[in-house]
Amino acid sequence: MLAESAVLLLSIIGVAVWLSAIIGFGMIAAPLLHRKLPPKEAGELVSQILDRAHLVGWYGALMSLTSIIIYSLVVSTGAAEPAFLLWSLPLILASSIWWVSWKKVLPKANNLRIAINNTDESEVGFTEAKKLFDDIHKLSVTLWKGCMFLIISSIAGLAWLST
Repeated sequence: MLAESAVLLLSIIGVAVWLSAIIGFGMIAAPLLHRKLPPKEAGELVSQILDRAHLVGWYGALMSLTSIIIYSLVVSTGAAEPAFLLWSLPLILASSIWWVSWKKVLPKANNLRIAINNTDESEVGFTEAKKLFDDIHKLSVTLWKGCMFLIISSIAGLAWLST
């Protein structure tokens, strides 16, 4: 009984930390900065905050994954139930997507943003670089939305598992 409560608490804290990174950055900080600051300054601040938001989200992901491991080793008996799969698989997939966003997409976007900021608009390749940056930004936003959907769907599995 204590292990089940610990798993539930750890998972709730992990999901809350992870969602706070998504909501805090994606729905509050980034839009506010882009509304109040010039584009170059906003871009620089957002890129610095984004790295920290990924880190905070990663801590939440690790807590959530740890709760899955504890449940599997201590609480679970027998084969995986559908509720466990509905809880664990979205979190595992979301953590993988989160890592790709953080370690693969973000560095490319940052490098491209810096190159665009240091290039005159009249130079050859500027419009292509700007379009590529916009495409990478759309990919990043899609990855974050996908993570948010998966995290929220895992809450349904956790609720089902806890009843």
